[in-house]
Amino acid sequence: MSSNVITIPGIQIEAMPWVDELHQWLTTVDHKRLGILYILSALLFLVIGGIEAIIIRIQLIHSHNNFVSPEVFNRMFTMHGTTMIFFVAMPILFGFANYLVPLMIGARDMAFPRLNAFSFWLSFFGALLLYFSFLGGSGLYGAIALITGLSRFWSPDLGAWGRASTSSPPSFACDAQA
Repeated sequence: MSSNVITIPGIQIEAMPWVDELHQWLTTVDHKRLGILYILSALLFLVIGGIEAIIIRIQLIHSHNNFVSPEVFNRMFTMHGTTMIFFVAMPILFGFANYLVPLMIGARDMAFPRLNAFSFWLSFFGALLLYFSFLGGSGLYGAIALITGLSRFWSPDLGAWGRASTSSPPSFACDAQA
């Protein structure tokens, strides 16, 4: 029986220490590793968004449930939507794009690899900052509903388009509170 494998006795390849491996992952500018980091961060926030969805569903099991307060429910609803769009859907697309596009076009790497790495870390730490504001302070409290209501105060009159954007139902809720 023949084998195509040639063994060299006495040579051992040692694995890198985990600190060096972690340093390589944290300081990488390789498009494949950055794509994997984007996908892993998206999966992390998918779990966090799933926990938020479970808490929201527990609150909605029956009427007058006091699992979470109304303020926490509103914050969690807003954070869930923000998480699933900005911290799950977009990073997973960016991750696959970072990993696959250079391979598909035959490039060695992405253009501006340091800017690519900076954008990942900026988005990741921005997400962490948003979650620390949710846990430690008031966080986002109905911010999605307030965007339309506040737009007429901060933008010039745009004619019919400006009035149409400020006459949507969320602005009526904001006007009633003001």
